Amino acid sequence: MKLGLSPLQGTDSFEETIRECERAEEAGFDSVWLGEHHNNPVLYPAPLLGLAAIAARTRRVSLGTGVLLLPLYHPMCVAEEGAMVDMISGGRLILGVGAGYAPEEFAAFGLSVKQRGSRLDEGAALLRRLWTETHVTHDGRHFHIEDATVGPRPVQRPAPPIWFGAWTAPAIERAARLGDAWLAGPSAALSELSACAEAYRRACSDLGKTPGEIAAFRYIFVADTTEQALATAGDSFIQAYENMYFRWPHPVIKRPAGDLTIERLAENRIILGDPETCAREIARFRRELGLTHLICRFSVPGISREASMSSLDLFAREVMPALR
Repeated sequence: MKLGLSPLQGTDSFEETIRECERAEEAGFDSVWLGEHHNNPVLYPAPLLGLAAIAARTRRVSLGTGVLLLPLYHPMCVAEEGAMVDMISGGRLILGVGAGYAPEEFAAFGLSVKQRGSRLDEGAALLRRLWTETHVTHDGRHFHIEDATVGPRPVQRPAPPIWFGAWTAPAIERAARLGDAWLAGPSAALSELSACAEAYRRACSDLGKTPGEIAAFRYIFVADTTEQALATAGDSFIQAYENMYFRWPHPVIKRPAGDLTIERLAENRIILGDPETCAREIARFRRELGLTHLICRFSVPGISREASMSSLDLFAREVMPALR
């Protein structure tokens, strides 16, 4: 199983994010990932722009978008910027894409959230063509392109991999049909993830395809003892989930009923505790999901920078060797 890092976002200085990615590469992580949100005080937009900066300061790790909200963009723009990141990094881009779910983000771009599925379908298929063909002409429902050629071309051949974030049956079928992997967000519990992973494998089988990578983001907090982890990170995790995930309706993710405690929230959802407990929980996720790529988030609003980096270092020192 490969290990990735989803670093700190939303600070006034991107330098801290870059340094965290450098730290992850030195520690042996396989990839780093930037997400995308808009109208949000703690999450960055423009992940490809951020990855270009990280590419200049790293040499080995893969660079992923987790996820780029493709329906918000013209695919020609994404194809060109993605090709540039792949070139700058020497062929390290993984383009993770998703449909999005926050109505206010689509409103900020003057788009209807009801069209996100059809825009993603058309945009992803067109993106693949732009990376693998020259002189592309397309006249579709949402996009029109006349004799377009992306230059420079991506370093990776035939194209950088495209991973799909997907929860619903139509979205999972799209991931199997158009994508190279299924990528799960950090908010779902293990039972919710398991159903989606099985649906993805079934959809690939129906298409006669071998399933691609099965990847998932997880919030992780490691401390010397489980009691210390709960005391340091508990309240911050509760607030983060309430403010970032449970505020929107979701087809799969369900907020636990009643008052949240960190113990109830973390169960089957957050990797939290001492190194041995965290390694055991990750192994359970890997076994039950067939997980091939775990993307770790150590930073969350409310947890001090010092505590987050201490968690990352303890994970690299004591959890990673147990996993590998």
